[in-house]
Amino acid sequence: MRALVYCRVSTDAQERDGTSLDTQERAAVKVARESGYSVTETVRDTASGFTLERPGIEHVRRLLRAGAVDIVLAYAVDRLSRNQNHIGVLFDEVAQAGAQLEFVTEDFEDTAIGRFILAARAFTAEVEREKIAERTMRGKAERARRGKLPQGTGKGMYGYAYDPDTGTRQIVEAQAAVVRRIFEAFVAGRACNGISNDLNGDGVPAFSGGRWYALTIRRLLKNEAFAGRTIYRRTRADRVRDVARGRWTRRIVERDQSEWIEVAGATPVIIDRGLFDAAQKILDDPSRRPQTAPSDVYLLRGRISCRECGAKMVGHASNRGRYRYYRCPNGSSGPGETSCCSRYIRIERLEGAVKTALTDLLASPDRLLGEAKRLARRQPQDEDLEKVFQALGEVESAQGRLVRLYTTEALPEHLLREESRVLSERREVLENTRRELQAQTVPTPRDFSRIAGDVPAALSAIRSWVKDASGDDFDLMLRAVDAQVRASHEGVEIAGAVPIFPDGDQADFATIEQTSA
Repeated sequence: MRALVYCRVSTDAQERDGTSLDTQERAAVKVARESGYSVTETVRDTASGFTLERPGIEHVRRLLRAGAVDIVLAYAVDRLSRNQNHIGVLFDEVAQAGAQLEFVTEDFEDTAIGRFILAARAFTAEVEREKIAERTMRGKAERARRGKLPQGTGKGMYGYAYDPDTGTRQIVEAQAAVVRRIFEAFVAGRACNGISNDLNGDGVPAFSGGRWYALTIRRLLKNEAFAGRTIYRRTRADRVRDVARGRWTRRIVERDQSEWIEVAGATPVIIDRGLFDAAQKILDDPSRRPQTAPSDVYLLRGRISCRECGAKMVGHASNRGRYRYYRCPNGSSGPGETSCCSRYIRIERLEGAVKTALTDLLASPDRLLGEAKRLARRQPQDEDLEKVFQALGEVESAQGRLVRLYTTEALPEHLLREESRVLSERREVLENTRRELQAQTVPTPRDFSRIAGDVPAALSAIRSWVKDASGDDFDLMLRAVDAQVRASHEGVEIAGAVPIFPDGDQADFATIEQTSA
């Protein structure tokens, strides 16, 4: 019997200590040997037991689906999961794989009564997890009310050092002087970009020891703790379903002010309230918001860099968006001191040059005929079709498991609806792929002399499409050839990779470069 040992702890500290993981593994291996099992692998996780999105448990589930495991052996039910529904899901997957689920500290029969006891034990573990979380939150809130920071400070906060004896922050004077400098410069009219350039130019290291950035400056200016006010429970983290990626994610939202707890005296004052409020008034001024045209009008954004210094070029508009340009951020219009001689480039001129180069590239007679021959040789992809059928089978099995869990009342109705919707969307995508693959039939011979006669009209259509392309169409074209543009006032260089199709069956890629003055 092939046994897989699964161990879990909740925190990185427990993982580094190793005691809990080592204890679980030793006990599980001992039980496996006494039972005559062969331990093929030990899987360790460091994550909350309330989620199934753990690298270790995902690996266990993959091995079960592959039929590589006969026994899944965990130290206790709460090591496997602290969620009753997840225990039901794992138990069903083990059963579907023809394997067994066993525990070191508990013994459950594979009967209706045994499964009921297992579900009850999982429910108890879930309740205990909720009780631990509730006690922890109450303890943190009480600590905050006593004027102490309620939780670990992580990397800390610029300008302060954490004093574990008092549970408060203490001022680091060298950093506090930088904080005062930032606030005073900003209120005096210096922009965040300019302040970051000044600090970097003076060799002042940021909190992590690296460079200062405008976003770092803005976040520092918004932090009310520098004015002596520390708020606990200002925000909360909600778990929300990301349907596109098929997983749960964290979303930070601000709580109602009635839930806030002010930690009095936890953070000494570095910036007086008047100076802090003056900075907030500037930051919140509506006139600071960009009044230019939206960024999506710049079709080359993210793909164009300066020929002079290599920096990524940005869009720039003047006269309320009437005139639009690309410019180097290190040029005369950029923040801080000028470090690049690059000049403004009119958007019409630059994007027109790129479209001309792409037209010459894509509207090539040889390339068009090569693509026609490649399509003529195209055969159905049996291997891809087999993968689609396999994935469809997995979706059907998952849908069946959901129904069984719901009918046994192991899965709440709202979770059933959510998971069913995700599986239905996945199935629809797979069915569309299956139909596309099955629609590919062995093509009939083509008259390429006749196709060659149609080439001029096809090339004309391509040129018209490239000329009129905008928005998503233009972006699709740039991504298709992985176009990278380097520009200055004197000329444009375009590089990318395009497929070339020789007479054989193998496709290759060539790097193209084109310069336009």
